[in-house]
Amino acid sequence: NAKTMRVSYIAMDVDGSSKYKMFKDKKVRMAVAHAINREAITKNLVGPASVVIHAPCHPDQFGCMNDDVPKWEYDPEKAKALLKEAGYPDGFETEIGAYRQREYTEAVIGDLAKVGIKAKLNYMQYRALRDLAWKGETAIHHMTWGSNSIPDASAITGVFFIGGKDDPADDPEVNKAVQQAGTTTDPEERKTLYKKAMSKIAGELYWLPMFTYAKYYVFSKDLDFKTTPDEIPRFYSAKWK
Repeated sequence: NAKTMRVSYIAMDVDGSSKYKMFKDKKVRMAVAHAINREAITKNLVGPASVVIHAPCHPDQFGCMNDDVPKWEYDPEKAKALLKEAGYPDGFETEIGAYRQREYTEAVIGDLAKVGIKAKLNYMQYRALRDLAWKGETAIHHMTWGSNSIPDASAITGVFFIGGKDDPADDPEVNKAVQQAGTTTDPEERKTLYKKAMSKIAGELYWLPMFTYAKYYVFSKDLDFKTTPDEIPRFYSAKWK
């Protein structure tokens, strides 16, 4: 079981473009973030090489401020209190779209149910879900991104937070910082810009970053096989012990 460059994330309807307007309220988004036990999902379902992430990037990517952004710990009681403050003391019903590893999303649905959020799963092909997300018709969608194995934050943050169809918030401050980080060549300046953007993305919950994906490559201990984080298995370098 080894890490890959793919990450899992949840995006909520922050601008109220779907029929589910409750996610415009940051307290509701905070409740969702506190309700989901990401540590349990990584440990029990994804595999030992998986880790929880807090920023919209992979920890191995340059510019990823994973430990330098607001974090949302698992706290179902706090989630219930936030829902009450937002005017939903008994929770509410919603929908959640997903296309990959159904069991991961079902675990999310189970966690949400414990705080009163009853989420109906719409499980479909990637292209169909992507198109609904582009149209702003999803209340919550649980998706992934592999960065084309590029070890730089621009391959995630620079795709989803520069405006356009993939951007759930279209925040001008975030867009500007990400675009500048993607065009400057000064490493320290890039880190500063990404920290500014990622802190707001995580803090406002434009995304709830979930975890890194892990993959089982080899099942025989007799094979000498070395994995790489770009998710490309180099079988030509493998040999039997």
